[in-house]
Amino acid sequence: MSERARDYFGALTPGVSLELSAVLDSDVLELRADLDERYGILDDVLAGRRSAVIYPAAGMGRRAAAGLKSIGADVVAFGDSDVGMQGKSIDGLPVLSPAEIASAHADDAILVASTMFDSAICEDLRMRGCRAVVPVGYLNLRLPEIFRTREYEGSHGAVTDQSNRAAITRAYSLLADDISRETFTRKLAFYLSLEKGHLNAVRSGATIYFGESVLSLGVDEVVVDGGAYVGDTLESFLHHSSGRFGSYYAFEPDSASYARLSELAAMDSARIIAVRAGLGCHASRARLLRTSGTDSRVLGDDEPGGEIIPIVGLDEYFQGRPAPSLIKMDIEGSEADALRGAARILEAGPKLAVSAYHFPADLWTIPLLINELTPGSRLFLRHYSREIDDTVCYAVH
Repeated sequence: MSERARDYFGALTPGVSLELSAVLDSDVLELRADLDERYGILDDVLAGRRSAVIYPAAGMGRRAAAGLKSIGADVVAFGDSDVGMQGKSIDGLPVLSPAEIASAHADDAILVASTMFDSAICEDLRMRGCRAVVPVGYLNLRLPEIFRTREYEGSHGAVTDQSNRAAITRAYSLLADDISRETFTRKLAFYLSLEKGHLNAVRSGATIYFGESVLSLGVDEVVVDGGAYVGDTLESFLHHSSGRFGSYYAFEPDSASYARLSELAAMDSARIIAVRAGLGCHASRARLLRTSGTDSRVLGDDEPGGEIIPIVGLDEYFQGRPAPSLIKMDIEGSEADALRGAARILEAGPKLAVSAYHFPADLWTIPLLINELTPGSRLFLRHYSREIDDTVCYAVH
């Protein structure tokens, strides 16, 4: 990021507060111009003047390669750190190691097609001498139909859209401590600048969900784990609770992930209940894009395919069962629907830990919705990674 753009927000120094007004009133055209200048090599790729390598050779990258080639760009290879992938040919392109990329393509554009490992990939390749590494956030900003990622999709416009300003300001006012307000403001600044220093400045070193002082665990908790995956959150909970709890309901719709989750749940089947279902407003069925990873998600009406899965609403599911006292949700963009499906439960004021990053506007719409459904709760915001992912809104009474 240039010094010119950095001046809009002040020094990226931990402990130096960033004012919300400094972000919302910034010169976004100049910020955008700074980004376009910094990653100008993308214009050369689109004009056919420079070749491109796409890294890694996974789903987003493969789709991006096809999209770029369809508009005449010269995509010459994939890159990947997975030694099992290196040396292979995927979609007619060789898969190169990072060392091979640095040796043969140091002056070409390296286009990063990963949200989860964007920083690590960029740093590794730049350290190896690659001079034109373009991060995924900028690629999505310039080519959203080719580098599709919902976490970044429309983030720049969402912050600059004046119709969102009242909601952004209102959500900020609901946050209960300085860390939350700084996290909120830095995340907005990141959406505009794509400067990872904003995320690093507020990155929490605590364990996500259960390692924070804002959320204490009682000995009789009835826990809902929405988006339980293979049981990683369950294992974290068992550690932080020292095994003292009432019951634990783990909801996971992906069949492969559910199989592994069930094995873990079977160790304490009297208290841990694995449920193969997603969460939503009410009982229904949906189509799931299965990845067997953390990013399995419900498909939209305009997206084909998918595996049919059951969806449950928590109010319906917990009729006749002890009500949850702690609800965690990381359900790939379905959090708002699932919160509405738990409206009756939320009236009793359970503790909440809800992801607020799957869509850019989640940063403010999730706190606003929680406040609507649980008036009087205190809201906290924490961020846990070097990337756009893993921002969590907590609610406690």
